Amino acid sequence: MKEKTRRLVIERAITLTGTALLLSACGGGSSGSSGSAANAANLSDTQKSYESVALAANGGLHYVYGSLSLTTSSSGALSVSPSSLFYTDDSSLPQSPANGPQMLSIATTSLSASLKVPTPSAYREVINGAVNLSSVPAQVRVSYTGPNVREDYLAADGQTVMRTYLGTSYTVVPLTGLVSASPADLFANSPLGLITNSLNGKSLYNTQASWQAGAAYTKVVRQTVGDELFTYDCVSPATTGTTPTPCSTTASTLESFFPYASTADGKTYQLSDGQIFTEGGVRAWVANAQLGGSTTDYRVYYQINGGISAAYLIKDGTTLQVAPLGGGTPQSSYYFLNGAAVQTIKSAINF
Repeated sequence: MKEKTRRLVIERAITLTGTALLLSACGGGSSGSSGSAANAANLSDTQKSYESVALAANGGLHYVYGSLSLTTSSSGALSVSPSSLFYTDDSSLPQSPANGPQMLSIATTSLSASLKVPTPSAYREVINGAVNLSSVPAQVRVSYTGPNVREDYLAADGQTVMRTYLGTSYTVVPLTGLVSASPADLFANSPLGLITNSLNGKSLYNTQASWQAGAAYTKVVRQTVGDELFTYDCVSPATTGTTPTPCSTTASTLESFFPYASTADGKTYQLSDGQIFTEGGVRAWVANAQLGGSTTDYRVYYQINGGISAAYLIKDGTTLQVAPLGGGTPQSSYYFLNGAAVQTIKSAINF
């Protein structure tokens, strides 16, 4: 049975298989807010930039996700499959975290009237020796830590912190003129770049469209706070609860588990390929070598419930990274659109 890997880190791919072209791109979270004039004077430049877009009154932050399946007809013409996705994760705050922690308002919106948004699912993380489920929809608490923006993602119980991101840089870049003349990094490093592909020789958007007044995007740099041990089903069957399918029920210790052939990683791990630590409150073997995600991560096998389960670890202080749309070296900025930019794209696309 095949070991299954599920990652929160951002992955993008453009794959050509037979007559179907799959264009996909994913991304991650956001947040926002604004406060009184008195508190605003005490904000850092990073926090001021954050509030200038993230506050509900300022339209919030919008991260584009995309997966466009282009299939061919009997005549060879391409069309966008109804199973395709092109949508935004939308987030905003009612007021500034300078007035105390605030909960994000989160929604999803399709950028195309002909496409639906996906049903969200929970991820799983090992915390204090137990597997926890994330809340669905996400519950995110935002606060200010020094000059930075802190986001705590909560478990389904609404209390346990699953993961924490620290936003250290928010750079707002105005968008004017033709969409087709936008800064190259916006299309190269954001799923928005999917629209630069063509369909039957025609662009997927109106190349004569211009950005609406006030349109902008925000480049965000964030890092993790604390180690994050994400777990998943190692082999079939697939599960959704707090008991992922383990890799082994016969090996009760890590020393007796190795060597282990991982089909997901395409290699056989030896005990000497990693070190044993306590991670997430469990006894865990952590690989010495990086696993290869866009954000630096490491393969983990850990002891739980008398067996061995699989996970991957993102270490404390790791900068979140995104692979460019066409592949290449991961970069450290996430790209969020503001409300005016989202409305421009909705009006410009033709699928």
